[in-house]
Amino acid sequence: MLTITIKKEVSYMGCTDIYTIEHGEKSIPITHKVSGFMHKKVKPETKRLSHTDFSPIYDAFNDLDFTKAWKESGDFVGCDGWTLKCTISNEVSEISEIAVKLWCPEKHQSKPETTKLLEACEKVFSLFEEN
Repeated sequence: MLTITIKKEVSYMGCTDIYTIEHGEKSIPITHKVSGFMHKKVKPETKRLSHTDFSPIYDAFNDLDFTKAWKESGDFVGCDGWTLKCTISNEVSEISEIAVKLWCPEKHQSKPETTKLLEACEKVFSLFEEN
C-alpha cells in the first residue's frame, strides 16, 4: 500500500503541518493535521480524491529523485526557517521507505529536483487552502 507523508515544520511558530496520503481501493484519502503548541485545538481534515483526480499528484511524486533534491540542498542551517520532509513508503515492494528532509527548500532553476518536489507538495497543500 502506497503512503506519502509530507511534514512541513516552522518550529519558531510552533506549527507543524502533516499531510498523509494513503492508497484506497475506492478513493484516496488525504488528511491534513496541524500540530504544535500554538495549534492544539485544530482538528484534522480529510479529503477524498478519485483515482483519476489523484493521478496528477501520484505522477508528480513518482517522478521525484529524492537523492538529487538532497544534493541540491547544501548544508546550511539556521534558526529562522522551516523544514520539509517527504516520505514515500510502499509495503508491497518492500523497499520500505524513501524520504528526504530539506531546510528551507526553494524553487530555483539551479535546483530542478527541489523545484519538482515543492511543486508536487503544493498540489497537496492546495487541496486544503481556504478560498
